[in-house]
Amino acid sequence: MPRLAFEDVRITYTIRSEDGPKELTAVDGVSLVLEPGGTLGLAGESGCGKSTLAMSVLRLLPANARLEGRVLLGAEDVSELSWGRLRAVRWTSAAVVFQGAMHSLNPVQRIGDQIEEALRIHASDLDPVYREEKGRRARVDELLGLVDLPREKAVSYPHELSGGQKQRVMIAMALACEPELIIADEPTTALDVVVQDQVLQVLSGLVASRGLSLVMISHDLSVLAATCERIAVMQDGRIVEEGPADSVMHHPQHPHTRALAAAFPTIGDPGSRMRLPGYAAPPAEPAADAVPVLEARNVSVSFAGRGAGTVRAVDGVSLACRRGEIVALVGQSGSGKTTLARTLLGLQQPTGGELLFDGAPLPRRRRALKAYRRAVQFVLQDPAAALNPKHTVYESVAEGPRLHKLPGDETQLVAEALAKAELSPPDRFGPALPQELSGGQRQRVVIAGALALDPEFLVADEPVASLDASVRAEILALLLRLRCELGLGALVITHDLGLAWNIADRVVVMYQGKIVEEGPVEQVLLDPQHEYTRRLLSVVPTAGRPVRGADEGPPVPGAAGSPDQAGFPDAAVGGPA
Repeated sequence: MPRLAFEDVRITYTIRSEDGPKELTAVDGVSLVLEPGGTLGLAGESGCGKSTLAMSVLRLLPANARLEGRVLLGAEDVSELSWGRLRAVRWTSAAVVFQGAMHSLNPVQRIGDQIEEALRIHASDLDPVYREEKGRRARVDELLGLVDLPREKAVSYPHELSGGQKQRVMIAMALACEPELIIADEPTTALDVVVQDQVLQVLSGLVASRGLSLVMISHDLSVLAATCERIAVMQDGRIVEEGPADSVMHHPQHPHTRALAAAFPTIGDPGSRMRLPGYAAPPAEPAADAVPVLEARNVSVSFAGRGAGTVRAVDGVSLACRRGEIVALVGQSGSGKTTLARTLLGLQQPTGGELLFDGAPLPRRRRALKAYRRAVQFVLQDPAAALNPKHTVYESVAEGPRLHKLPGDETQLVAEALAKAELSPPDRFGPALPQELSGGQRQRVVIAGALALDPEFLVADEPVASLDASVRAEILALLLRLRCELGLGALVITHDLGLAWNIADRVVVMYQGKIVEEGPVEQVLLDPQHEYTRRLLSVVPTAGRPVRGADEGPPVPGAAGSPDQAGFPDAAVGGPA
C-alpha cells in the first residue's frame, strides 16, 4: 500500500477582487504515488503549487482553499478524517519541516519546550510515557541526539542557535512522534553549503536508518537530485515531468525542467555563464597594476565576547578590488565575510589595519565619509527587509538622491535607475508598493536604489540567496550587464560556489576570519589548494552523489567524520556573521 497518494488533486483559492470573488487554481489535476521508504522531490518555482500540494496532506491549507480529488495517507482519505482523527494523524503519521526555521520557531520559548509541545499535544494519548514531564524530557534529549545537537541546547532560545542548528531543531520536532512520512518544505533555503550538507545528511540518514518516507520541496534541482530517488517537476499547478532523479537532472525532457537545470550552474562548465538570460561579454580584464578602487590592508575587527574574552571576526585580511572586476567572497556563515563587507563600507570600524579608496585612506570625517558611501553602494540580502513596506518604489529609489542632494531632475534620476535595473516603464513600477512585486522585482528595486547614486563599486551581500532559479539567473545577468555597460565592479558575498563560478573573475575564500585562498575563479574552484576550499566544493549537492550519511544513518556527535570532527563546524553561536 502506498505511504502517500495524490489522485487527480485540484486545489483552488477563493480571492477577493474589485469584480467580486474569483477562483485561483494552485494545483490542477496532480496524481502522484510515494511508496513506504521512498523519497520524492517536488521541484518548481514560487507559485507553481508545490507547497500547496504538500500542505494538503495534513489539511494545513487556509480556509479559502477548496480541494477536489483524493489525498490518501496510507488507506485514509485525508479530506474525510474527523477533527479528532486528524489531530491523531498529525505528527504521528506525517509531520512537516517548515521552511524558514527562524520564523517557524517561537522566539520566546526554549527549544526543549517547543519540541516537548509536539509530544504533549499529539503523542500523549498514544503513549502514557509522554503524559508526564519526565518522559517527554527524556524523549527531547533523544531527539536532539538524533539530529546531532547537544542535549544542552534544550534550554537555549532560537536566537542562540545558528541557522543550521535551528533547522535541525525543526527536524527533531517533526520526528518527535515517530511519523512514517516527513514533508520537508525548502529545508535548506539560504543556508550555506556546509550547513546545507549537514541538514541533508540528517534527513538522508534518518530515511536510511528508520525507513521513513520523505517528500522534499525545493526550487534547486541539485539538492533534490542528491537527496531523492524520484523528482516531480511542477509548473502552473501541473506535473510537467516525473522520473528518476538522475534522469530528470541530466536528461530533462520538458522545457521548464531544462530551464531549472540550466539555472543552477555546474562548476567547471565553461558555458554556464553564457546561458544566463541577456548575458553580455565582460570588458577587458583590468590591468594588474591598476590602482584598486577598494582595498583592505591587514584589516582586523574584534568584538567583545562572553566573559572577558574577545571574538576576532576579521583577522588580518588584505583584499583588493579593481574597477570592472567582480570578486566573489565565499565562506560559510560565521566566516567573517559580512563583517568584512560592513567594514569596507565604513559601517564598522576596524580594530587594526588600513582601508583605502582609490589609493587614499578611507575618510573618517562625516561629510567625506558620506561622499564615499555614495561611491560604494550596498545591495542587501533580503529585499523585503531592505525596503520600507509603506514607501512606493519611486520613494525607495529617490531616497538616496535626496539624501545626497544630487543635482538634476529627481524624476529623471529615478527613471534612469529603474531602467538600468530593468524595471521599465517607470510609470508602472514607480507607484507600486514592495508587497505588490515579486521577489526578483524587489531585488531589482534595491539595485536601482544603489544605481540612482551613480556608484563606482557595489558590495552585494547574498543578492540571490532566496530567489527562484530563473529569477536568480536574471539578477546575475543584470549584474554582469551593469559591469559590461557601466564598468561597475562588485564584491559579491556568497556561500554559493555555483554563483561564484557564474559571475566572478576572482574568488576569495574566508574561514574563521582569515582569507585562506584567493585567485582566478578557474584556479580556485577547479584546482583548490586549501583544505577548506576543497571541503566547500565537496558538499555542493549534485545528482548521482548521495549526501554523506545517506547510507550509514545520521552522524554521531563527536564521531570521526561528523561535522564536529571534520574541522569545519557550524558558526559560533552569538558571533558576528
